Amino acid sequence: MKNKSNEIHEICAKAEASLKKTAQIQQALAQLEATLSRKEDQKVTEKAKKT
Repeated sequence: MKNKSNEIHEICAKAEASLKKTAQIQQALAQLEATLSRKEDQKVTEKAKKT
C-alpha cells in the first residue's frame, strides 16, 4: 500500500511541476506578445508622425 501512496505523491508532484512550467511559459509568451505589440505601436506612431 505504501508504494501506491508514494506513486500517487510522485504523480501529484509531477503534475504540479508541469502546471508551474505551463504557467511560466504562458507568462513568458504574454510578455513577448506585449513587447511585440508595443514595438508595432511605436512603428505605427512613427509612420503617422512622418505623414
